[in-house]
Amino acid sequence: MTSSNSSSIQWVAPNQTRILPNIVSNNNWIVFNSDEFGFYRVNYDQANWELIIKQLATDRTSFSIVTRAQMIDDTFNLARSSDLNVTFALKLATYLINETDYVPFRTFSINIYYPLVMFSQNPDGVDYQNMQKFIQKLEEKQYNSSIFSMQQELQSLDYFTRQLRAMVISDLCANGYDRCIKDLVEKYDQWRSNSTANPITPDIRTVTYCQGIKNGTIQDYENMKTLYKESNDQVEKNRYGYALTCTRNKTLLEELLNTTLGNDYIRLQDASRFINNIRLQPGGQKLAWKFISQQWKELVHVFGSISFTLSDIVSNVLEYMNTENDLQAVQMFMEETDDLSLAERAFLSSVEKIKANIRWMNTIGPDTGTWLKNYLSKINMNS
Repeated sequence: MTSSNSSSIQWVAPNQTRILPNIVSNNNWIVFNSDEFGFYRVNYDQANWELIIKQLATDRTSFSIVTRAQMIDDTFNLARSSDLNVTFALKLATYLINETDYVPFRTFSINIYYPLVMFSQNPDGVDYQNMQKFIQKLEEKQYNSSIFSMQQELQSLDYFTRQLRAMVISDLCANGYDRCIKDLVEKYDQWRSNSTANPITPDIRTVTYCQGIKNGTIQDYENMKTLYKESNDQVEKNRYGYALTCTRNKTLLEELLNTTLGNDYIRLQDASRFINNIRLQPGGQKLAWKFISQQWKELVHVFGSISFTLSDIVSNVLEYMNTENDLQAVQMFMEETDDLSLAERAFLSSVEKIKANIRWMNTIGPDTGTWLKNYLSKINMNS
């Protein structure tokens, strides 16, 4: 597909090279694999990427919804494999300020997660805070539209609009957007005072419970724990359990981690989920690793005979470690621990992932941080 709206299908055999001369002039863009017809990624030279980025900012409807999502996915994955400078992926994503469709937003949310969680390992760092502001900037226009009213009747919205609403609310609240947090805490307080008169729509229950606990009191936490213990609805029980892991209270999180070993109100089959959810909170990974390293013998005793549980816990907790100190700590733990049990392979695999994360932090990470800083400075100057 070209900027002149011409398109054609060309079949190319494996390992075959085909040159297509004079398709477009140097000032016009060209897009291959439109609508992701084939299962492969497409990279272009810098000039064509710049033309595509300019066209998206000018008129995104020049490309179909699927093609827009495809280009987001391609650029971020090509950047992660170092086949494209990450600045192209970030620059392309800025068109989302004017996007209204779910699929491109969802694709962005999936792809921005890795750099976001990499920076979140230092929750007080400038790069993490700038990444949160970047996400806010791209999604806040959607949040401020009428469909995001807390009084909105979901039945009046189509499926993809409901999905977009839930995703943007979750993204923005998780990344510190003040209005979103204020709205959901208010919604939580109303529900807490009278859940029958003030029900929360299913699409935003998880994030609302989470924000209520994150910004609430110990009494809110204890009430949520009681609901978790007493609930027989497994879907709702999982929501309550996730909310408990959202607390900022380190003592409560440590208590929750220790409870996973007791087969008390947290069943053994649910322990891995709780540990995983805690490590995904900003700063939670260090807390979860401390728990694993200090309670390893007990973990082996409790979970060593349960297939995959111990390996899952190790893989999840170590997945996003990204510093040399992290790597040395894990390697030292492996050397000094006599019995790694069924998790030995998970430890070995995790070490390779940590090394890959460190490479990202040393190469793509700095470029990402610099671009975010410059972009936000430019936005602030123009506002």
